[in-house]
Amino acid sequence: MSDQDKVKTGGEMWDLRYSSEEYAYGKEANIWLSECISQLNPPQNNRALFPADGEGRNAVWAARIGWNSEVFDLSIVGKQKCHQLAQEHDVSVDYEVDDLSLREFPEKIYDLIACSWFHTPSEIRKVHMPRMLHSLKSGGHFVMEGYHTSQMPLQSGGPKSLDLLFDLDEVLEELVGEKAPQMHIIHTAVTSTVLDESSLHKGQARVVRFHLQRA
Repeated sequence: MSDQDKVKTGGEMWDLRYSSEEYAYGKEANIWLSECISQLNPPQNNRALFPADGEGRNAVWAARIGWNSEVFDLSIVGKQKCHQLAQEHDVSVDYEVDDLSLREFPEKIYDLIACSWFHTPSEIRKVHMPRMLHSLKSGGHFVMEGYHTSQMPLQSGGPKSLDLLFDLDEVLEELVGEKAPQMHIIHTAVTSTVLDESSLHKGQARVVRFHLQRA
């Protein structure tokens, strides 16, 4: 199977998820991402990457406040929906259909990388998320929110697989470990929150939040 075939196969589920006229996870940015990013000043000629941003809600929001947003995601339909949302707000987003494990990440090109609910098998996450962080510039920020392992019995969204869910200590060790660039910890926490993003992400939830900065 070629790399392109792998991306196509992986994206079919998400194409179906995004096939409705409605936006599967709403049109507004993730609250944790928006809170963190709102505190940053977009540098001149900046670049911001939003991995696995689906229909583009986070990337479009960031573009509205001055970030040059880029997305990679498995879904062709997600790309189409992202461009529609960007047009609604008179902004542009560079969106590539690509896979975390296959994507090349040039060194030190991004001022910001931000993602929400980017859950992959742990064997992929352990290798490729730290690899992705090498594309942050010195001083660049990494912001992420995901479901904690204690989310399993809750019905407010997220995968029903412990391997896909986040343990704070485990994921943090990966993000600041030997495979990652030197990262400073600004904030990490496991917390309870009430989600109201869409019918798929709604109700009491247990989440892990990260805000790191490259040295």
